[in-house]
Amino acid sequence: MKKLFFFIIVAFLIIETSHAQMSYSSFELNINSPNETAVYKKYMEGKTYIGASGGISIPIGSDYSKNVNLGIGAGMQGKYFISDHFAFGASFNFYRSSFKDAYLQQIDTMFTYIAFQDSSLKVLSVSGASTLYPFSLNFEYYLSPMQKFKPYFGLGLGFYVINHNVEISINKEKPQFFRDEETLFAGSSLTSNFGFTPYAGFMLDFNELISANFEVKYNQIISKPVCSALTINIGIMFNLAYKY
Repeated sequence: MKKLFFFIIVAFLIIETSHAQMSYSSFELNINSPNETAVYKKYMEGKTYIGASGGISIPIGSDYSKNVNLGIGAGMQGKYFISDHFAFGASFNFYRSSFKDAYLQQIDTMFTYIAFQDSSLKVLSVSGASTLYPFSLNFEYYLSPMQKFKPYFGLGLGFYVINHNVEISINKEKPQFFRDEETLFAGSSLTSNFGFTPYAGFMLDFNELISANFEVKYNQIISKPVCSALTINIGIMFNLAYKY
């Protein structure tokens, strides 16, 4: 009887020891490794985009809007993401606009009067166009850089060149006095001024390589008289960091 009791005690101790050796503690599984987190945080940082666009220019303010019609043009731009939310870049555009009929009529009346100095002269036609060339360095802030749809706000600082070109046709070779007046009031003239442009837009990713880009810019040219234009552009951007 004592032997049976002894064997029962030994068996109980063996079972308890085995159970203790098989027990384990719980642990936490973290699927976001440090490397994956770093890749996520740098999704846009370091990427470079270049592209081309087409658009319109709506003149605003004083003589510029009074004399010039809506313009059509194109441009190029590039941007580099210094972080996920901030980008730095540059853009160059041109917009060609025709003159309004009332402005051309004023020029026609002026040179018809000038032509009276020679009774044989006659003004046949007056035509022309104005071309706006904005060049700016841009700073942009992106609201949702990790999404396909990326709205942003920006500010551009740069300079603007405006080329006015008026052509006057008459019925004979232009005499010297006519050419002198034409130099003052017609022909081709260039003006350049500094300016700034607050704007808003968005990028829409088609894939990792190609994105659409849309912008609305208010271009304020620092000149006298005040000259400004609202430009609307849509284009295509290419990701230079894309790996084929």
